[in-house]
Amino acid sequence: MQRLPALASLCMVPASSGQGLPRYVCYWEGPTEPAETRAYNLYVTDALELWNTSFTPESLEKHKAQHGLDGAEDYSVWFRVASDRHTVSLTLKDDSSAYLTISRGAETLTFELSKVPSLEAAPQLQALMLGLAEQACRLEKQLAALKDESPSPRKKSQPGGQQLFLPGNLICGR
Repeated sequence: MQRLPALASLCMVPASSGQGLPRYVCYWEGPTEPAETRAYNLYVTDALELWNTSFTPESLEKHKAQHGLDGAEDYSVWFRVASDRHTVSLTLKDDSSAYLTISRGAETLTFELSKVPSLEAAPQLQALMLGLAEQACRLEKQLAALKDESPSPRKKSQPGGQQLFLPGNLICGR
């Protein structure tokens, strides 16, 4: 099974055709160890289809050079800033390819994305969905622990036993 990207590497992206739906999840993966040779790759999904950059270490360095980035500069900084400022856009093309553009001030990065075949995309999408559900359960447990630790004058029981501050209907066991 594929491993889930770190949640810090996730962002929501609207399609360039409008401000509403459809929305896409953008995430990236890269080496987790300095000696690891796995290339950095960017993924975009609508939960049905998946696109990625398919970078090799060589094509990644070429992309960085084309955009004037230092070899050691990490794309994650660009994503965090662009995600916070909502300056990430996605353009889908008729040939099943896509372009993701990230803006930071006057500078922009553009990534060409190819559609991942369904058989290859399915386990990646499954790992993403299950990992996000696992993270939601972890966060729910942390929130419940904080709620129990810090009494608040606003904390009151609601009818039907629902909890005021917790997301509803998640069953998180272990």
